[in-house]
Amino acid sequence: MRMRRVPLFLFVVAAFTAGGCAQSGTAGPGEGGAAPAPSASTSATGGAKPIEPALPTEPALPASEPTAPGLEYRVSYDWGVPSNRVTVTHPLTPPIAWPPEPPLPYLVAIYVGDHPEGNPKYGRISFYFRGAFPSYNFQYVRQVLSEGRGAPISLEGNSFLRIQFVDAQTRDLAGHSTIKVSPHSHIGFPSLKSYGFGGDFEGYVTYGLGTQVAPDSDQVLAIRTGELRKPDGSGGFYYVVHVDVQNG
Repeated sequence: MRMRRVPLFLFVVAAFTAGGCAQSGTAGPGEGGAAPAPSASTSATGGAKPIEPALPTEPALPASEPTAPGLEYRVSYDWGVPSNRVTVTHPLTPPIAWPPEPPLPYLVAIYVGDHPEGNPKYGRISFYFRGAFPSYNFQYVRQVLSEGRGAPISLEGNSFLRIQFVDAQTRDLAGHSTIKVSPHSHIGFPSLKSYGFGGDFEGYVTYGLGTQVAPDSDQVLAIRTGELRKPDGSGGFYYVVHVDVQNG
């Protein structure tokens, strides 16, 4: 059963024996506050338990998609129309709890690219994660709704693809965004017109894609998804999930 995400609180209790009294204090803000100062909490047995580690410092990411060759590339869904939900699973080992330690796969960058040289031609949006590949699912829907609130996401185009990453996050333990590079929501490719963020809620991260088919058409466009592990040039890796939308 998934546990709900809760804010991180650190409790420090110092006992004063001379006066026979005790004073307690709480460090660590709620969601979206400043990062807590490093400290340790004392257990009932007298041992010290370190605080949960912060996310690693992310090296500078280029404005355009890195061109380093990928490793372990695979197509996770070949060209097709996902009218029903398609799920790609990457179980985490060991299973996670909230708050995560170490952190869940976290999103650091989004890139888009037009590929008129492809056969077929397509537009691509790529999601760069750190740590591991998240699980994800996708489906064409009438309307993409945000996580938690269920509010419609504003998207250009006349057909809409919902992408949901599972056991993933876009914020660190202090509530700051982990995304360092992302394009404007207006993409403007022949078929891939826009994208929108649908929220980060209890390990579910949602995005919507707005695509364009012929006016008054009841058809939707074929898509393809793929994964690759790409070196970051510093000894680490990006875990990339890309979604290709075929040009209509």
